[in-house]
Amino acid sequence: MVRKSVTAIALLALTLAGCTTTSSEGGGTQVSTQGVTDTEIYIQGFGPITGPASWVGLGNRDGFALAVKEINAAGGVHGRKIRFEFHDDAFQVAQAQQVARRIIQQDKPFMVYAGTGSTTFLAVADQLRQSGLPVYNGFSGSEAARKTPEVDNMFHGEAVSTKWVAPSIADMVADNLKATRVAILHEDGEWGRTLCAQVATELQGKSGLQVVANETYPAAGNDFTGQLVAIRNANPQVVVNCGLFPAAKIILRQARELGLKAQFVGDAGQANATVWTGNEAAAEDWLFNWYEPQFLTDTTGAQGEFLQKYKAEYPSAPTGRPNHADNFSYTAAYLLKSALEEAGKDLTAEKFIEALAAVKDARPTPISPNVSCANERHECFVDLVWMRIQGGKAVPVDDAGLAQIAGKVSGS
Repeated sequence: MVRKSVTAIALLALTLAGCTTTSSEGGGTQVSTQGVTDTEIYIQGFGPITGPASWVGLGNRDGFALAVKEINAAGGVHGRKIRFEFHDDAFQVAQAQQVARRIIQQDKPFMVYAGTGSTTFLAVADQLRQSGLPVYNGFSGSEAARKTPEVDNMFHGEAVSTKWVAPSIADMVADNLKATRVAILHEDGEWGRTLCAQVATELQGKSGLQVVANETYPAAGNDFTGQLVAIRNANPQVVVNCGLFPAAKIILRQARELGLKAQFVGDAGQANATVWTGNEAAAEDWLFNWYEPQFLTDTTGAQGEFLQKYKAEYPSAPTGRPNHADNFSYTAAYLLKSALEEAGKDLTAEKFIEALAAVKDARPTPISPNVSCANERHECFVDLVWMRIQGGKAVPVDDAGLAQIAGKVSGS
């Protein structure tokens, strides 16, 4: 059911901030909204564009900006162009909180696009909820950052919550690969820690399966020998790694160097071509879940077309770009555009929130999976697919490939 009004706290915040006013000049009612003029809609974003997690913020900034450029070139939304600005939170909690305060109290945009990771988004999520501004969480998949039911002004994007990722991983390991001895390896940040805690809980419910090791590593680390030796000594058939891609490449390489032959299973936070580029032997048959019909490096179909225009816009983009932050934010901008259009020319925050909350079974871009925000969690994406590294490429897992990998697991 679509709710027809904002929550009391959101409405109070909107009123106190002077976000929506009406006047009857000229004999008719005109609506003005914070961050909206006759010619523009002002959107603020934030995320880490410096520091070790800069790939997160840069991807969220650049993918969104590319879509905004296309939208504006096509005439904007009801004659208004989108103005998009993006702040650096450096993936530091204190800086993210400062950025959020500046956006809410000083910059006063129409809405906020949160393009940051789980640790920093969790630190500012309630601050953003209480602002009353429409907020789109574009990248944090942390279940802790979600509410059930969610407040009206908060929406969650393509980074699927750990609520859905954890059972997907557990089902792959136990039901498809038929593993009986599993090790867990996870980073110490919010995403890796909470995801693997939920995976462990899911695995406990699988008959005949034992978690033989559980190791933690620093998210910014570059040597995981100690953790991998401990796992090797536990002799698992499968290792579930929950973390991000900068560490994943090192982990796969070091695991093979140390003689750890178990099947590795990862999550979408590790889904980046840098993990297997130049690391093909160590990454062969690595399994990871993914959010979209095609992988980032697929040069065919819709993803191939996106790659071409992305590289035309960002010819100096480094290896590994576009990453999934680029893809997510590009789709997010078009999803928000569709809700802005549906909200009408007399745009208000309340109309926009209602329009976004009503989205159901949509595909905002050709690279996007199915989108449905019409649920009490305002969780617009829940679908996952599985990918496999084969011959240095990420390809969807078919039944034959899955049977082959399961055979290797059963024989180990």
